[in-house]
Amino acid sequence: MTQEDIRFFRTWFEEYTKRFPSEDPEIEANLWYKKEHSIRVREYMLTLGHDLRLNENQMFLAEVIGLFHDVGRFEQYVRYHTFKDYQSEDHAKLGLSVLEREQVFLGRGSEQEKDLIFTAILNHNQRVVHKKVLGNTLKLCKLIRDADKLDILEQVISFYENPARTPHFAIERNHKDERYSSDIIQGILRGKQISYTSVKTPVDIKLIRLAWLLDLNYPAALDLAKRKQFLPRLFAFIPQTKDTLRVLQYIEKVIDNSQ
Repeated sequence: MTQEDIRFFRTWFEEYTKRFPSEDPEIEANLWYKKEHSIRVREYMLTLGHDLRLNENQMFLAEVIGLFHDVGRFEQYVRYHTFKDYQSEDHAKLGLSVLEREQVFLGRGSEQEKDLIFTAILNHNQRVVHKKVLGNTLKLCKLIRDADKLDILEQVISFYENPARTPHFAIERNHKDERYSSDIIQGILRGKQISYTSVKTPVDIKLIRLAWLLDLNYPAALDLAKRKQFLPRLFAFIPQTKDTLRVLQYIEKVIDNSQ
């Protein structure tokens, strides 16, 4: 893959995201948020990749994966008016169909590089990476999962702290409902990553996102999460009970032991 290929991918992405104008301010805002998210995730990929001392070609691949990982989100939101995969369709698979339909990789990069990029995109939103993914592909799969989580956590927490800064942001807004599911509490305490399909209350979603801190693969990603104080900032919006404090203490212990 060459620098010329990277310039082409950047230009294509910029032009593609302009295809979804809407008079609905909510749709317009969320598509813009998703575009900016993709750009920030690309930057996280480069930051984390530099820490891992990836070579030039690996950095090219990391940038493309970061930029394209959510390319399916634009059609998803316009079609279904939601970013919830379980209420619409898997946005990673939809993204791959967009890239194929648009022939984005025609004459760009090798077939092996395309397969690696597609595998990383396909695995970025799964609870776990497929067990058959190995080697350099696995490294980049883990990288996109970390970069994606870092930016989502930052944007979600920032919204909780100041909703007016990102109006129309497609996220739960109810902080008054303090119910939560005991199954999710127990799942986190057993070290499991919980599916969104298990969510029954707004607190459940916050607990799942809190547990993402247990699923960061690289020390640089965890360092960033700690510097940005994601754990205490997010926990501030979770009701403090005996159960949730156990979750907080468990996550703090795992994070401390991983350093």
